[in-house]
Amino acid sequence: MFNAQDRQSNFGLLIMRLGLAAVLLIHSLPKLFAGSHSWQSVGTTLGFINVGLPAAILGLGMLLLEALGAVSLMFGYFFRITCIVLFIIFGLYFFNYLSIGYQTLMLWSAGLAAVFLGLIYAGPGRYAIAVKLEKK
Repeated sequence: MFNAQDRQSNFGLLIMRLGLAAVLLIHSLPKLFAGSHSWQSVGTTLGFINVGLPAAILGLGMLLLEALGAVSLMFGYFFRITCIVLFIIFGLYFFNYLSIGYQTLMLWSAGLAAVFLGLIYAGPGRYAIAVKLEKK
């Protein structure tokens, strides 16, 4: 049913999903568990959004979206929706760093946004738990 090329592509998608999930968890969990001071700093960083929320609530929301997105990437549930949300988050980070002038962080955010855009079209691959449960 699946040839060697399909298995290689699906295994590559698995490695990408797990690697991105690890990076997102390493970035978001320490800040999420550190408390309101860390949430405040993340919210202040994204203060240009100006949606009327306090900076701590905005930071908590962004960190929760990143952590839940990482879990979704690991297991493959709600994969495309998660990739759209993460594409938007890293797009916001890109425009934030563009206005501040951080070249390295701006390029990092643009690269991750491009990866999530590609994953929207590629899908989770056949080695996702959601795909395995769907076949039963």
